[in-house]
Amino acid sequence: MLRKEDGYKMKIGLSNRPLRAGLLVAGIAVLGLTGCSSSRNPFISQGPEPRVEDCMLLQQATPAKFVCNGKTYTAVQLSDIRNGTTPAK
Repeated sequence: MLRKEDGYKMKIGLSNRPLRAGLLVAGIAVLGLTGCSSSRNPFISQGPEPRVEDCMLLQQATPAKFVCNGKTYTAVQLSDIRNGTTPAK
């Protein structure tokens, strides 16, 4: 029962300390796990040239055509180059 002397405020027995400690532990765990990830940067593309992100979209149809370093490739050809099934022109 709330009393007028308490100002009608409910008192909750929880503090922010367990939350802060949990966030600290989670942050340390995330930093530790990123050290175990591979050395590849997911934001920087890697692979054989030409890569589709380095090319200009020429025709948005089926199959899509791209211009890379003055040469025209289809999306299938770029995929084959990336997978190593055919050499680059």
